[in-house]
Amino acid sequence: MELRRKFNDSSDAAVNYIQVSHRREAVGYAIAGIKKIHGLNLELLGCDPLTLEMEGVMQAWVVETLFQGAYMREYHLWEKDCKAYFSAMARRNGGTVNMKPGPFTDRIRDILALFCVVLPTGIFDAIERMRDRVNVMKHEAGLELEHFITEADYTAAIEALEEFWNHLATAERIVS
Repeated sequence: MELRRKFNDSSDAAVNYIQVSHRREAVGYAIAGIKKIHGLNLELLGCDPLTLEMEGVMQAWVVETLFQGAYMREYHLWEKDCKAYFSAMARRNGGTVNMKPGPFTDRIRDILALFCVVLPTGIFDAIERMRDRVNVMKHEAGLELEHFITEADYTAAIEALEEFWNHLATAERIVS
């Protein structure tokens, strides 16, 4: 099978790439707003040591919470987008794809092989790391600091998702 894109179709990989990038920008926009509110609160409340500490803690907590949620959401959206994308690609080839039980990343590796797509080294490793971390966040008992997603973790994951979709977009062949 091959990756077939219909001209001017919304189910191609470029659309998924653009959506990931837009959500990345939205997170940056939200963080800029949080920082602005932090500054306004300090102006309003004053800069005594207690206010500085409490506002700093609140700002860090809100940003950290945003990264946790955005990271988890991006992974799950990647799963949903993959299901829709590869199902559409299989239909264009007159076939279907099997979303068999097991780790989702293993399924996608198998499906990529069906389409003769080889990802550059590192992209899939980063996505698998993302899957593992999301599963820890969802299923492990307690809330441990070592499980928290940092800005660098989030950025690395988003870059991997963008590279995944960009690579697929360049592998697509336009058909009528």
